[in-house]
Amino acid sequence: MPNIKKKFIIFGTMLAFLLLFLTACGKSSSKEEGTTEDPTVGFTAKKDYVVTTANDTIVYRTPDFDGEKYDVLKTGVNLRRTGVKDKWTRIRLNDTVLYVETSKVKETQMEWATEQEEQVNSHVVFIDPGKQIYAMSATETLFPNDTAEGAKKKKKMTKGAVGVASGIFEYEVTLDVAEKLKHELELRGYTVFLSRASHTASISNGERAVAGNQSGAEIMIRLSAQATENPETKGILGFVTSAENPGTGKNYENSFYLANSLLTEMCSATEVNRIGIFQTDELVFLNYAEKPAVSVQLGFLSNAEEDQKLSDEEYRKLLARGLANGVDTYFSYVDGKAKGNQP
Repeated sequence: MPNIKKKFIIFGTMLAFLLLFLTACGKSSSKEEGTTEDPTVGFTAKKDYVVTTANDTIVYRTPDFDGEKYDVLKTGVNLRRTGVKDKWTRIRLNDTVLYVETSKVKETQMEWATEQEEQVNSHVVFIDPGKQIYAMSATETLFPNDTAEGAKKKKKMTKGAVGVASGIFEYEVTLDVAEKLKHELELRGYTVFLSRASHTASISNGERAVAGNQSGAEIMIRLSAQATENPETKGILGFVTSAENPGTGKNYENSFYLANSLLTEMCSATEVNRIGIFQTDELVFLNYAEKPAVSVQLGFLSNAEEDQKLSDEEYRKLLARGLANGVDTYFSYVDGKAKGNQP
């Protein structure tokens, strides 16, 4: 009997230690699970604006310094704040929930727009980065739906220019500036569409304009960086269709104002020579556009000086910022006119 009693005591002691071990493990497991809690929860709700205070303000997809980066913003960018937590500020950018370090922003006095105001203020812009890798020898009519016998036709896409000094291709310059312009406009609340997203696209000039018409865009901007036989030619210029154009004449006034706004702001941003605005009914893209449209020559790749500038990342940013400022100027005028505030 004493031996049996002793065995029960030993068994009971071992069972107690086992239960204690299991309990400890359970607590440890619970603690580990707690450390993997979703970092995007627990934010105190906010509904106001903040402005970036540093040129290296990193926007993250999650509140994690080791997480994926969405963008890097410069000083002075207004952001919609939706929440705060610890060292993080939650923002809304391009209809996406994102995060910035709180120390990189400060509050502003901007008022939060209502959903209705956002709809009104979100103008739609279509950008056509001129050219592509492949030329298209097939033709399309100079004017849309022109079925008349002997209707004038042009090649769907001609070969782009090449930098005389850098060897860079026109389609590279136009797409990069277009992407920078899209980004800048979206930061300002615009809805933006591009005619192409790659260099290997195979889209004619007419098809690009049709895509712009179907996008619901209010204005259409075509970007080019062509070459000319005179290597001394340099500067920025714009093209619009004439007031007599059978399809686009009704948009002449607004197209001209848009071209003037873009060129004025681009020259201000880059300090480059302004050549002027030219009227032509020989560009398929402009003829097919149903809304105010302009073709902007960013510079000449046949001029060694401008070729080097167009190859520079910072210079392209200046071009994009100038174009965006021009878009702002245009819509301020159009919106004011609609409200009776412009002559």
